[in-house]
Amino acid sequence: MDAIVKRVIACGGTQDVAVEIARRHAEGPPVPAAVPPSVVKRFRVSEERVAGSRVVTLRRRDATSGRALVFLAGGGYAHPIATAHWKAVARFAAAAGVDAVVPLYEVVPVGDATGARAFVTDVLAATIAERGAEEVYLAGDSAGGGLALSVLQAHPEGVRAAVLLSPWLDVELVHPAADVLQTWDAILDADELRHWGRAWAGDLPASDPVVSPLHGRFEGLPPVHVVTGGRDLLLPQALEAYRLLQRAGNAGSLTYSPDGNHAVGLSGSATPEAKRAHDEVVRILRS
Repeated sequence: MDAIVKRVIACGGTQDVAVEIARRHAEGPPVPAAVPPSVVKRFRVSEERVAGSRVVTLRRRDATSGRALVFLAGGGYAHPIATAHWKAVARFAAAAGVDAVVPLYEVVPVGDATGARAFVTDVLAATIAERGAEEVYLAGDSAGGGLALSVLQAHPEGVRAAVLLSPWLDVELVHPAADVLQTWDAILDADELRHWGRAWAGDLPASDPVVSPLHGRFEGLPPVHVVTGGRDLLLPQALEAYRLLQRAGNAGSLTYSPDGNHAVGLSGSATPEAKRAHDEVVRILRS
């Protein structure tokens, strides 16, 4: 799973990030990974467009339409969905007995926080209309977790529960512990994340709740479950979000793995920490 996130920091420095963004303006952004054959064998895969962007649905071959997980892949708003994301989503869906709806939101520089939230909101509303109230879950990892919470804060109705896996909820990374955790996190780089985050903000301040939902409202949300690890640069944001949720009376849970790396919940049973996080997500989706 590290390969997913390492692409976020592959540019080697903030100046290189700026060069990469300029290149994308000229040549276009990276392309989302195709659904791998191993997933196609297990699900009926369909695709449609909503507001001009792609939405892929993985439907269980042995069941009619039922509960669905709307999943937002991470990648630091710099990279689209990867093959490992597809495999992780398929594992969650198969183990929990749900379909998966995956909105392929545009990344920097084509996409920004405002446009992505509007797109995902439309997809979520359509999924709720198709599946019925209380039959839809919302989840995302890393940047996708931040986008998921941003959408949920604007439209909390109709979602049974949400799961935030190692969520990136403050693109400025202002918590002082971030600099300490940098030495423990073998995957993320704080300065480069901030650079991508500011680009993702577009015309909005980076502290705007649309961009950084840690500054948004936590009252009136459905159960929001947070998954995080002790070796994750984003750990302080996850813990602060859980504290704010608890203060607001939210029924969600916290799954914390002291030795868990960033995106610990996506790597199946690769480590004991990953298996525990994966099993907890499946338990939530089965509830």
